[in-house]
Amino acid sequence: MTDETPTPKAAPKAPMRRSLRVLLFASLAANLIVVGLVAGAVFGNEKQNAKPPRDADFMGAYTRALPKEDRRAIGRLIRDHHRQSGISRSAARQEFQAMLALIRATPFDADAMEQRMSIQAQAAFTRREAAQQFWLDRVAGMTDAERLDYADQIEAQLKRVPRDGGGRKKP
Repeated sequence: MTDETPTPKAAPKAPMRRSLRVLLFASLAANLIVVGLVAGAVFGNEKQNAKPPRDADFMGAYTRALPKEDRRAIGRLIRDHHRQSGISRSAARQEFQAMLALIRATPFDADAMEQRMSIQAQAAFTRREAAQQFWLDRVAGMTDAERLDYADQIEAQLKRVPRDGGGRKKP
């Protein structure tokens, strides 16, 4: 005698809300950007040196001129700092959600958006300050000979910049 009880049928799943899909896409895009930056910093040493430093990234020449092991060590310090400061993927998602809510709000509250942007800018400034301090600590720990060699490496990076500074051909 077999005891066959009918299995209940699963209820059909409701389709994912559009706002959730947009949020997931934005989160995925942000994560891919971060992964790309980290991968480029770790694996792009040879190709990276072929590019001139960007005008907006004044630290670029300084960091590219460091030996690979120093760049990695500073990167680890920055990641540890972010973790200790509570900077995480979930916090980034929450920031995206807050911004999306402000953008979608009717009526639009420009003051609230400005406040949120100011908070985000301050957080970015604080993270950049920490990264600069890690870099400065590394340079301060160099011997005189290491610092002279490092200065030569920075100079070589800066010579790669086109005369117009933007890498574009003048008309």
